[in-house]
Amino acid sequence: MSLFQKKPAHETTELSKRFNLIGRVGQGSMSKVWRAEDYVSGRLCAVKLLDKEKTQRFENRFKGLDKPTEGEIAISLRHPNIVQTFEIGHTPEGEMFLVMEYVEGCGLGLLVDLQSDRMREHRLRYMIQIGEALMYFHKNDWIHRDVCPRNIMVTEDDHIKLIDFGLTVPNTPPYRKPGNRTGTANYMAPELIKRQPTDQRIDVFSLAVTCYEMYAKRHPWDAAMTIDAVLQHINKAPIPLPELVPRVDSEVAEIIMKGLEANPADRWQCVDEMVEELRRVERRLVREATAWRKQQDNSKKSGSATEADKAGGESIEMPAVGPEDSRTEHGQASEPSESTKSGRKRRKKKRRKNALSDDDIAAALAGDDGSTGFSNPSMPAASSDSTPAEGGSVADDDDDDEMLSLD
Repeated sequence: MSLFQKKPAHETTELSKRFNLIGRVGQGSMSKVWRAEDYVSGRLCAVKLLDKEKTQRFENRFKGLDKPTEGEIAISLRHPNIVQTFEIGHTPEGEMFLVMEYVEGCGLGLLVDLQSDRMREHRLRYMIQIGEALMYFHKNDWIHRDVCPRNIMVTEDDHIKLIDFGLTVPNTPPYRKPGNRTGTANYMAPELIKRQPTDQRIDVFSLAVTCYEMYAKRHPWDAAMTIDAVLQHINKAPIPLPELVPRVDSEVAEIIMKGLEANPADRWQCVDEMVEELRRVERRLVREATAWRKQQDNSKKSGSATEADKAGGESIEMPAVGPEDSRTEHGQASEPSESTKSGRKRRKKKRRKNALSDDDIAAALAGDDGSTGFSNPSMPAASSDSTPAEGGSVADDDDDDEMLSLD
């Protein structure tokens, strides 16, 4: 049977006969993931086995709606920032499995915890790529419902891969009704918690929390992974990002904080708006970085130090790619909305200039040759020491952000 197809319901596959299950590399609340070699194709892949009982309990929430399964959703997705699913099938025991690309890299959560130079240099790039994946999701009428660092992979060349579609539902009226309150607690939007109608803006909220973490290494609220954490999304305003990260670019902070608004009407109305603003900031930072580098070169030639040199400089955010036309075919920016235009005018008044350090400028320009750091979406098979498409370098069970159902 060829790849990219679903097996007929009556056909089953014994995983141990079809795959060389090299080792288990990830485990979530509803699944287990193996690094495996496919005996049929010879390719290295990730095999995800869904827990039959837990999956069925979740699917029962949508009884009568003919909801697509996780496998059916996953195999329909084709985007460079979304992990690719080649095949879905069932074991003789009735468990669904997914055959996915095996991704070299690590989980975003690990990079958030480390807060290394890599994160500081590339986080704006990561934010835009995650947003582009969600733009594709929403354009195709899906709501992810579980956007968080645990469900985002970062390849070795800093290419984002969104994973795990176990909670994904169609963005249609029957699925937007109040009722299903399953998700990762600290990333759940207030309207989801309060049993109000939901739409794609719950993904905007989760994306904003994820972006906040990339800068602050913590959630926007003081809480552990308990019901109290969830209630804070309703009853308490998030800590302003500049209070925790004083040197964050002011516009980046505003973009993230707007995504955290408790009232969905005050939030970015779609991911496209948020990504459009991030791209605009990216272009500004590249211009500033280019000007700064020229100033540095001139200073070195003249043998004098600039005021920025003496002051030590202030960090610049890492641009996603730099050129004006950096957006992908999957994320074309539309004409700015009125809310975006008005917000842009307000931010122009508050814009400040940033002095740049040598490390900052190197990150911003990504080399004199204009290289972008993006990889070819058609990635080669991973090496033996790489990380799977799901699970990251640490199994999901070890993640602090656990799945929570309030129903």
